[in-house]
Amino acid sequence: MPQDDYTFGDSDLAERRLELLGTTFQDTTRDFLRAQAPTEPALAVDLGCGPGHTTVLLRDTLRPQHTLAVDFSEAYVAATAARVGDDATVEVLEADALELPERVADAEVIFLRMLLTHLRDPLGAVDLWLERLAPGGVLLIEEVESIETEEPALARYLALQREMLEANGNRLEIGPRLDAELGPHPSLRSSEVATFQPGAGVAARMFGMNFGTWRDRREVVEAHETSELDGVAKGLGRVATAPEDSAPIIWGMRQLVLAP
Repeated sequence: MPQDDYTFGDSDLAERRLELLGTTFQDTTRDFLRAQAPTEPALAVDLGCGPGHTTVLLRDTLRPQHTLAVDFSEAYVAATAARVGDDATVEVLEADALELPERVADAEVIFLRMLLTHLRDPLGAVDLWLERLAPGGVLLIEEVESIETEEPALARYLALQREMLEANGNRLEIGPRLDAELGPHPSLRSSEVATFQPGAGVAARMFGMNFGTWRDRREVVEAHETSELDGVAKGLGRVATAPEDSAPIIWGMRQLVLAP
C-alpha cells in the first residue's frame, strides 16, 4: 500500500475525521484491549497509528513499558509525536506496516484498527505480523464487520464508499472475510463481533469529512456525475444537524485475537 494510494488521505480534513472516529470508537476498543491484552506489556505496537488516537488509547489502557506507534504517513507520524508529547515511553516510527524495521520485534501486543481494509493481501499481512510477536504475545485486530442504517443519505454514502474501495482492491466490511479465512488459522484464539450505535449526526459528520477526502478520486468522478456527488454531500450535511435519535446507525466490529 504505497503512501499515494491511501484512499482516505492524510490531510488536515482526514485528521479531523480520525479525531471524531477516535472518540466514537474508543469505548469498544478499550473494552477489547482490557479483555484480550496483557497489562503492562514490555512492548506494545500500534500499527497504522494515524494521528495517534489509538496510540494514546493503547498506552493509557495497557500501560506498556514501551509503546511503538507506526505509520507510513509523515504527517500522521508528526501528529502522533505531538499528541504523546514528551512521554519517553512512546516512540513513533515512520514505516510501512508491511516492511517493518527489524526493531519491531518480540512485541507482547500488536494492535491495529481498520488497517486490513486498506490492504490487498490482508491475510498475508497477518502472517507477517505474527512473526513479530514475542512468545505468548497477541495480535489484536479490529475491522468493520457490518454497518446498518435506514437513513438514505448514510446508506447512499456507504454504497459509494464500498464501490470506491472495491475499485482499489479493498473492502469496507472485511470482517466476515477475516472470520471465514482466518477460522482455520492455527494462531486464531477468538473471533467475536462487538456492536455499538453512535448517533446518526455523528456518523454523518464523520462520513462527510471522509467523503471530502476521496470524492475527487478518478475512479469516483468517472463513474458518477458531479450533481450526484453534490447530492450525497448535501444529504450528509442534512443528517449531521438532525436529532441524534433519528435513523440510528449500527456498527459491528470484528475483533480477532491471534497468538503464535
